[in-house]
Amino acid sequence: GVDFSFYKHSTLQRRIIRQMVLSKHNRLSAYLEFLGKTPEEVEKLFNDLLINVTSFFRDPRAFQALKTKVFPRLVKAHSDDSPIRFWVCGCSTGEEAYSLAMSLVEFFDQTRNHRPVQIFASDISEKGVTRARVGIYPENIVQDVSPERLRRFFTKVDGQYQVAKSIRDMVIFARQNLITDPPFSNLDMITCRNVLIYLGAIL
Repeated sequence: GVDFSFYKHSTLQRRIIRQMVLSKHNRLSAYLEFLGKTPEEVEKLFNDLLINVTSFFRDPRAFQALKTKVFPRLVKAHSDDSPIRFWVCGCSTGEEAYSLAMSLVEFFDQTRNHRPVQIFASDISEKGVTRARVGIYPENIVQDVSPERLRRFFTKVDGQYQVAKSIRDMVIFARQNLITDPPFSNLDMITCRNVLIYLGAIL
């Protein structure tokens, strides 16, 4: 039910070829026939086309810039009871949205300038959104999350890390097709770097 016509064709081709190799098909026509008979393969291809590649605090300089240049301006523009509203498009499994929430908490603590916050995070993948809501991630996030942040914002659960409830409560996750569904309104900031790189110029 998703139209990939205007996604970057080079990206689509790479992902389709990858799934053809994994399913042992060397002709596109044979793979197409296989897709027609195998709903679970359609689901696999769909999830592969979405390219859920993300991490916590990806490009730390960007998050530092938010704290020094963006958050102060947003706080100044809002009264004490007026919520600052963010939208994370293509949130995948939630790492970017939670990184934003943690950065805001750190900024508020450092500046002693708290404001109500609403973070909306959306993705076309129901699977990704469901995982994001739970907020449980593998142990290897230690490569991207500092010991201080792990201690403050996560709890250990069966050898994995779960985002603290106080941070999870800051984010509202929803399934959304960016191309066909209406956007969120009255926003102060949109982060869309997880999604724009996959879209063609028309989109």
